Amino acid sequence: MAFILFVSSKHTSQASADNAITSNNMTMVTAPGQSGTDLLYIVDDNRKVLMVYDLPNPQSEPYIRPVASWFLPAMFNSVRK
Repeated sequence: MAFILFVSSKHTSQASADNAITSNNMTMVTAPGQSGTDLLYIVDDNRKVLMVYDLPNPQSEPYIRPVASWFLPAMFNSVRK
């Protein structure tokens, strides 16, 4: 969570939903979502978790909403079956 807050505090006035950052065994990727929102994907390599957050209006609202999270080994095992 501290990593999310650190990276989000370094934002600019212009949002760009096509960035990737890797640091401290975590990867964060932003991508355009539906209806003008942005999505933040976080992969935590230590805990092997994928988390997805929604940024409803990154230009005017300084918060993110949790959308979903998955334990990666379980997710890949279910797909293989």
